[in-house]
Amino acid sequence: MNWLHFILWTAGLYLLYYAAMILYDLKTSGRTTPKSALNELTFSESVLPQQVEHLPDKIAEDPKTKSPIIASGGVTLKNLFGLCREEAIIYTRAVSF
Repeated sequence: MNWLHFILWTAGLYLLYYAAMILYDLKTSGRTTPKSALNELTFSESVLPQQVEHLPDKIAEDPKTKSPIIASGGVTLKNLFGLCREEAIIYTRAVSF
């Protein structure tokens, strides 16, 4: 027996096995299972949906006091050096380089 015969026999047995499994599955798929074997949980609720009215959002009030923080986001490098000269940057922790 050479390699070609071995591969052909292996492929043939493989196809025969899976064809038998498919045919067996098709044969048994027509059977119905008893209701107790389904293992399904079902819930019934007696709550009916209700329509909810939309309440308008509260109008945001303008703050009368100004915050000491000028900006909390990104600034350009030129503005960063300008803020350093004005000593407007508040250091909250050590800066690592």
